[in-house]
Amino acid sequence: MSGKLTEMSESEADASSETILTTENLTKQFGPLTAIDAVSLEIPADGITAVIGPNGAGKTTLFNTFTGKHAPTDGQIVFDGETLDGAEPHEIVGRGIVRSFQITNFFAELTALENVRLAAQARYSGFGPADFLTHHASHEAPLADAKRVLERVGLAEVATETASSLSYGQRRHLEIAIALASEPRLLLMDEPTAGMSPEETNETVELIEDIAADTTVVIIEHDMDIVMGIADRIAVLNEGKLLTQGPPEEIQSDERVQEAYLRGGGHE
Repeated sequence: MSGKLTEMSESEADASSETILTTENLTKQFGPLTAIDAVSLEIPADGITAVIGPNGAGKTTLFNTFTGKHAPTDGQIVFDGETLDGAEPHEIVGRGIVRSFQITNFFAELTALENVRLAAQARYSGFGPADFLTHHASHEAPLADAKRVLERVGLAEVATETASSLSYGQRRHLEIAIALASEPRLLLMDEPTAGMSPEETNETVELIEDIAADTTVVIIEHDMDIVMGIADRIAVLNEGKLLTQGPPEEIQSDERVQEAYLRGGGHE
């Protein structure tokens, strides 16, 4: 693959105008194992899409292909009318696909503000060594962006505290803030409420709904109450295949989904 974003024809772009990302027969193999098997998926350009499925269904692998961590074995990913044909992870971030991980991912000894400022700064000047060594106060625009994002995720009051000193829920929100600082058009969130208390979970759900007001959100989430409460659309994976996709009320009553969950014995 070339690493180049390939322009689609005008008719193809028009056809994708109501979706922000589609996959066409997307397949990922690891040796003899097929982790994703000919998945053709549509992510609407608005709202929240949840990706669910039993253990080993391929949900995380799917996210990894979206972000360029894993190159597809076959098929293609189309984002905003362009194929992500061999694009590098940093190129994909530049296009607007950003991932918030299942585990916290930040510089523990930097403050919350510095962590988010570094992410915001990448939009202006990249992640070169000089960018990391320059004090944040000399970067007015990224600093202003970082403060705005911290306010949005409810961390303005702990902006000057080190990331390592934050509570678990605050760390998870910091990780979301780092993702938001890149100003994504599509935000991928891997188990955003994992390990949280009921209060932290409620706060995070509210935050996700707020983010979805102006950013397309795709979540991997094991808590079906959360999924059914916030998702506008659900895609169900099972054994690497796309079992079905549609609105929550259809998914909830689908006998194939119920059977897959009973047989799968849980979630990733």
